Amino acid sequence: MQAWSFTLAPIVLFVPVIVLSGIGPCTYAHPFVMVAALAIFVVLELAAVPCFISDARRAGKSISAICGISVALLLLLLSAAFEFLTVTDYL
Repeated sequence: MQAWSFTLAPIVLFVPVIVLSGIGPCTYAHPFVMVAALAIFVVLELAAVPCFISDARRAGKSISAICGISVALLLLLLSAAFEFLTVTDYL
């Protein structure tokens, strides 16, 4: 269960990150909130993969682990790509 919460947290937190990065006197001029949040999203997805593997070994359910790892890796790829685009846009 912990692995799914690690995997799905970036989906839930993405909209608040966009809103928070646009608030303040320097709206979207300094993308530090966005870059930090996307880095945390990448770490969450990387932390989810070993959790799925250990849960699959403990419960013996490999199909749910394969689905979870696939979702985690897809979101990891999307987070890393968005991180790259955000950083290169402001450099």
